[in-house]
Amino acid sequence: MAKMIVAAPPLAGEFGPMLQIARALADRGHQITVLSGSGFRETVQNSGLAFAPLAGAADYDIREVIAEREKAGLAHGTPDELNFDWIHAFANPMPEEHLALQRLLEQDPEQYLVCNVLFLGALPVKLGVPGLRPLRWIGVSVVGLAVSSDDSTFFGPVPVGPGEDAKAANRAGNAQFNAAMEPTRVRMNELLRDLGAEEIEEGFVDSTYKAPDATAVLTVPGFEFHRNDLPASIHLVGALPAEPAGEWEPPSWWSELDGSRPVVVVTQGTLVNHDLSQLVEPTLTGLADLDVTVVAALGGADPASLSIPVPANAHVASYVPFDVLLPKADLLITNGGAGGTHRALSSGLPVIIAGASEDKPANAARVAYHGLGINLGTATPTAEAVAEATASVLADDEIRENVARLAKVYAEHNPIDEIERLTLG
Repeated sequence: MAKMIVAAPPLAGEFGPMLQIARALADRGHQITVLSGSGFRETVQNSGLAFAPLAGAADYDIREVIAEREKAGLAHGTPDELNFDWIHAFANPMPEEHLALQRLLEQDPEQYLVCNVLFLGALPVKLGVPGLRPLRWIGVSVVGLAVSSDDSTFFGPVPVGPGEDAKAANRAGNAQFNAAMEPTRVRMNELLRDLGAEEIEEGFVDSTYKAPDATAVLTVPGFEFHRNDLPASIHLVGALPAEPAGEWEPPSWWSELDGSRPVVVVTQGTLVNHDLSQLVEPTLTGLADLDVTVVAALGGADPASLSIPVPANAHVASYVPFDVLLPKADLLITNGGAGGTHRALSSGLPVIIAGASEDKPANAARVAYHGLGINLGTATPTAEAVAEATASVLADDEIRENVARLAKVYAEHNPIDEIERLTLG
C-alpha cells in the first residue's frame, strides 16, 4: 500500500478521469487523498475517498471564467481565447495549488503525487522554491500528445512538398504554436518569479508534459502521430474504460437496439451541450431518412431543450452509460472530446467528429490521418454534411478494418497498471 495524492483542477473534463484513476488505485489498496475544487467534495467523499479542498484562485467555478471570457468579447477558437482560458484556469491557480500541496506533504511527506498535467502545484518546488517534494510526481494527460516534436505538431505532421525538409517544417509549426501561446508562458513566469522559482524557458504546454518525473498520456500508439524524439519520461498508457452503469435502468426502447439495422450514437459530451443545435439536432435531422437507429445521448442535458421534433428513427435520453450503449452501436458522432473518442475506438466504433475547441480539432485530425472516421472540420455541421459522412463511414470497409486493428491496441493497455507502475517506480 502506498499513500497517494491525486490532484486535478476543478474542471469536470480534467477532474473526472483523475477521480476514476483515484478510485481504481484505492481499489488496489492504496491510501488516496483527492485534492481539487471544493465543489467536488461530495462526489469524492461519496466514493469513499479522503478529500482536500483547493482555495483562493485555485478553487474557481469554470462558469465564471467562461462568463468573463465572453464579456471580454474574445473570438471563439482564437489564440486570444485559448490564452485567456489557460491563464485563468491553469496558470493563475498555481500558487494556491502549491500551498495546498505543501500543506498535505507537511502532514505526511511520505506521499506520491498523481495529478493532471494542468495541475501545476508541484512545479514551483521543482523550479527551486523551498518546500517538500512528493516521493514521486506523475503527470496524467487526458488529451493526446501536445509536446513539440521534429516529427509532428499537436495537429499532425506539417504537409511538405517533394524535397522539402519535414523536420524543419514541424519545428516551425511547433514554434508558431508556442509563439501564439506566449502570453500564458509570460504569465506563468511572472507567478514563478513571485514565488522565487526559476522561469520556464520552453513552451507552456511542453513544460506541463516534461516537468513531472513521469507523464502518463491516456492514449495509445496508432491513435497518436508518431514521434521518434518523444522524451523517455512520457508514456502512452492506454485509455480509461467507460465507467459501469451502476443503477441505470434501460429505457423502454432499448430492445430496438437489436442489430437489425445500424445504430448511430450522437453526443456533444457533458460540457458543451447547452446548445444542441450545434451537432445533435443536425444529426437527428440529417439521419431521419436513413435506415439507421439514432440514439442521442445528451450528457445530462434536458431532452426538452431540443428545438426540433424527434424523428421516428431516433431516441433521445439525458443520460445513457457508454459502457452499455457503445457495444450496441456501429458509429459515434461526437464533438470530439478525448474520452468519448477513445471509448468509441476501443470498442471498435468508427467516429465522425465535429469540434472546434480545446483538444477536439486535434482528435479529429488524428481520426482523419489514421483513417478511423471523418473530420467534419466544424463544430456546427449541416444536416446534409452529417448524413453524407454517416453513409460514407457505414459503407467504408477500410475504416472498419483500421478501427478493428486499433481496438486490439487499446486492449493491450491497462492504464491503471501503467500509472501504478510509474508511480511506485
